[in-house]
Amino acid sequence: MQKKVFEPTGLIPRSISRTVYRFFLQAWPTRKEQAREILLDEFRRSRSQAIVSIQCLVSLIFIPYLTAWGLKGFCIQPTVQNIWTQQDHPIFLNPYQKHRAYLQLQDYQNRRFFDHLLDTPVKAITNDEVRSVWQAESTADMELVVTRSTDFTISAITNALGDACGVGIFFLLCEVLKKQRLILQSFVAESLYSLSDTTKSFLLILITDGIVGFHSSIGWQCLGEVLLERFGFAPQNDLMLLFVSTCPVLLNTMFKYWIFRYLNKISPSTVVIYHNMIE
Repeated sequence: MQKKVFEPTGLIPRSISRTVYRFFLQAWPTRKEQAREILLDEFRRSRSQAIVSIQCLVSLIFIPYLTAWGLKGFCIQPTVQNIWTQQDHPIFLNPYQKHRAYLQLQDYQNRRFFDHLLDTPVKAITNDEVRSVWQAESTADMELVVTRSTDFTISAITNALGDACGVGIFFLLCEVLKKQRLILQSFVAESLYSLSDTTKSFLLILITDGIVGFHSSIGWQCLGEVLLERFGFAPQNDLMLLFVSTCPVLLNTMFKYWIFRYLNKISPSTVVIYHNMIE
């Protein structure tokens, strides 16, 4: 009969309870053989937990990413490009893309005109030549801008559909690998319990300062701008300010509730060291 590699996590870390239990077994000479078997059983269980946890973690990270990447490259993007180019669809999805194309066209024209100025003596340039150069290059620049704007629109739609598929596959894997996910959770919790109180406090400070610290607002703003740009939307200042002012605050509140509700019961010394280090 195969032994279980998952044990539910309680208020007292299993490492402490196992240490106390091994102490009582080794205190009795008649139970040394039983203590040796328990040590071997714990080694096998830890090895099984580590293998299953690594497999589950790799599956949850790489399977959704690779699946979404494959769907976007071989299925979603060709389909969207075929539909968008063959049928009568607008070039721009929103005013931001239209303004972006206008800036690109203006930049192309200014560059071409500047290159023409560098290649032609200044005194030899007339207004008619400037007008002819401007008109001759405008058609080619407009075609290039339209092509790039269409590619940007197709890329935004492809990213939205591909990311939605990746998120859906991730939650599906979480449900399919429910037992392995519980083993991973148990393994991570036991690994954290085995750390010293100072190390746990250091990790808490590192995570909180990086996510909800004083300088984290710049990171959250960059993340919001990257996501909006990825899906073809304009980075709006009001939306960014609302996102930066609410998301870190919510995470900070949840983190403090977790410290008060769970960590203070499991490891009070870690909480004391954490408060002393942040003061």
